[in-house]
Amino acid sequence: MVKGIAHRAIEQLIRKPKILLPPVLALRTVISKSDKGVYASSDRLFKGAVFGRDSLVVAEDLMTLRPQLVKRILLTLAALQGTKHHSANEEEPGKIIHEYRSKIVDGRHLSGMPLQIFNDLCKRWGGNTSELIYYGSVDSTPHFIRALDEYVSFYGPRILTRKVTRHDGSEAPLLQILVDALDWLENKLAHSKSGLIEYHAHNDEGIKNQVWKDSNEFYIHENGRYVNHSRPVASIEVQGLAYDALIESAELFPQRSQEFKNKAQKLRDRTIELLWLPDRNYFALGVDYDQEGDLRIIETQTANPASLLNSGFFDGLAKDVKEMYVSGVIRNIMGTEFLTDAGVRSRALSEANLIPFWDYHGSFVSWPKETFDVSKGLRRHGFLQLAKQLENRLLNVVRKSRGYPEFLYVDPRGRVLGASSNAHRHTHSLLVKSTNVPESIQAWTVSAILAILADRRPGIRLGRIRPEPWQSELEDEVLIHIPKVARLRAKALSARYPDYPYELKMGSK
Repeated sequence: MVKGIAHRAIEQLIRKPKILLPPVLALRTVISKSDKGVYASSDRLFKGAVFGRDSLVVAEDLMTLRPQLVKRILLTLAALQGTKHHSANEEEPGKIIHEYRSKIVDGRHLSGMPLQIFNDLCKRWGGNTSELIYYGSVDSTPHFIRALDEYVSFYGPRILTRKVTRHDGSEAPLLQILVDALDWLENKLAHSKSGLIEYHAHNDEGIKNQVWKDSNEFYIHENGRYVNHSRPVASIEVQGLAYDALIESAELFPQRSQEFKNKAQKLRDRTIELLWLPDRNYFALGVDYDQEGDLRIIETQTANPASLLNSGFFDGLAKDVKEMYVSGVIRNIMGTEFLTDAGVRSRALSEANLIPFWDYHGSFVSWPKETFDVSKGLRRHGFLQLAKQLENRLLNVVRKSRGYPEFLYVDPRGRVLGASSNAHRHTHSLLVKSTNVPESIQAWTVSAILAILADRRPGIRLGRIRPEPWQSELEDEVLIHIPKVARLRAKALSARYPDYPYELKMGSK
């Protein structure tokens, strides 16, 4: 009875546009009541949908804050792990899901738009009348390995003895799930022509870009041509996940430790060899192949390389080499090409003309998830003040938007745009041609805010390191050149983040 009353109270708060739901309550709106971990959002598009990568981002953000929820996320994804080859839903043995949807969510039958989405995806991705299990992502599996290894490092290996019933009815301990996931990862590397973890859709109606920036427009060369989806494609951030999966598994499986470390080092060296661009002091987005099968570098400047900071990718390199790569990434991602009042742009500002509209992984959007990834990476490498600058931006835009948005539109000057409302009906609005309306409460935005707030409480901050001289000098240099943003309240927030309303014109043409 109490839970029912609390749930109704939360729903009433959500309906009030002038009230920001506290993050602990916002989290409750995306937690599955049927033990499936978390849903991607509590809004229309992803309510009731379990996404592999979204769930794992939430798990890592809340690893020390909500261990029981993290455990449930890991067990949910383990139970949905692929057990066979199936082209329609792109299932492979050992592979972790991209997306799971059910016609009944927490005891309620779908209706309206969620039901339409479910029926449409089932037709295209091999679902049935009751559920859809789709495996069209290449990053969920190494991310699962990394998150599970991290859980074991915090809470011990007991979870690995826990048995789960997989979707085909077979039963297996979590240790076997982990081994199968590692086998999948090693197999991907062994059969990769480029030496990187690649993706390639098996279903013609499946997702073409099987990574977190999965929009059709994101993977594009600087000459304006889209990548060749008839052959495999590799994206840089996936290599960081795979590197971590191998390195952390080396600790968990001592009998194969050196083998995993060797594979991780080979993957890292190949990534640097192919994707480091010395003239830009930054990394390329990835690689694809032309119709003749020749390798091509996707040199487009994006925020993706900065995610490598939030991994062990640069650990173990010679000190001067590590300094070169880390410094290059930080100078770029915290520079004018990427930094905005909301966080970091998904694609560099100078690449804005590649797409004739404001694509939702493009130069005029900032994703809190991506900004927090960069922030965590900055903290990992000792750049605490730079990390705080990004975190302040996230805290501010959440308060300003009165929600936990999936992404935010930002203009060429880096100002945050807010959707027009009745309050602005007499105000000039910028007309934005795009394809997506951001979800209002996105799970990984909520988990980012919770993690930031917890990290700022006395005695809870984790991973403090003493920066070396080059790190302090670089941080001071960058801080001089960027607009400083404090964590703001009330009047100061309105002054620093004035209303810039926009009207969304849906469509890409």
